[in-house]
Amino acid sequence: MEYRLNKKLPAWIGSILFHAVLLLLIALWFSLSPGPKLAPGVERNAIGSILMQSQGDVHGQSAGVQSADSDVAAENPENFSTVSLDVLLTTPALAPGRDTATPAGTESATDIAGAFGDGNSGGSGMGDGAATVSFFGEQGKGTKFMYVLDHSESMEGVPLRMAKDELIRSFESLDKFHQFNIVFYNGGHQLWRPGKKLPFATAEEKEEAKQYVQSIQAIGGTKHFDPLKEAIEHRPDVIFLLTDGESYDDYTLRLAELTRLNSRRGYDAQIIVIQFGSESLTSSPSRSLQQLAEQNHGQYRYVLVPR
Repeated sequence: MEYRLNKKLPAWIGSILFHAVLLLLIALWFSLSPGPKLAPGVERNAIGSILMQSQGDVHGQSAGVQSADSDVAAENPENFSTVSLDVLLTTPALAPGRDTATPAGTESATDIAGAFGDGNSGGSGMGDGAATVSFFGEQGKGTKFMYVLDHSESMEGVPLRMAKDELIRSFESLDKFHQFNIVFYNGGHQLWRPGKKLPFATAEEKEEAKQYVQSIQAIGGTKHFDPLKEAIEHRPDVIFLLTDGESYDDYTLRLAELTRLNSRRGYDAQIIVIQFGSESLTSSPSRSLQQLAEQNHGQYRYVLVPR
């Protein structure tokens, strides 16, 4: 008796092959599709990029964008330049008293000691105990620093991890004679060290600050005024503000009141603003955040981050 083999493929095998080919074609289509358009000449990489507002000086005479609509970068490409975040965040910081960066791993203990005897890498000593400290490429000079960081729900994932890494890198650059504190905020706010006295940047305090920073989670909404008011009341030399707030959050800034509080008794802090944006056509620089920096002797940067 002869048996004939059925050369037809079973229906379930054919179905698997068909869907596998379909998924392959879909993946290929997505890999070749262009991403959202940015301004001419703006490049993006896997880590992200920065749109930096050009400013005439740090006293509010900005030559930057005057509009906060969604096409601000595309309409004003001459006011923005780009820097790769991997370059920005891995560039060796300056030790106190140094005016050029030394490749990572080549600095001796003597080099790092700099102007303060045992200072940490980052910041450049000014001879009066002050240092120039960097945060996402923007620099502020002083001896007392406040870091104000948004940890709202929209900061979840890559944005909050980037913010934490750069925050730690920045305060690690402080010498033990400098002082700092950290405010994380969403709908409310919390100080790392409660009270009006700023902790000194000793090795022990910086280690505790690192542990605190790593414990922060993304949750809640975004209200800017109270945490900024808290920071101003500590009378620092420099306030670094980082947020991914959209234009609908700007009503909580209350610019005139913040500027008045900051300038009372003839003393005012430099407010440096970093705004995170997403790689989408709906994300745009906030004019209100730009004005906050302009009115308080600071700088503003718009940073595109991957989501």
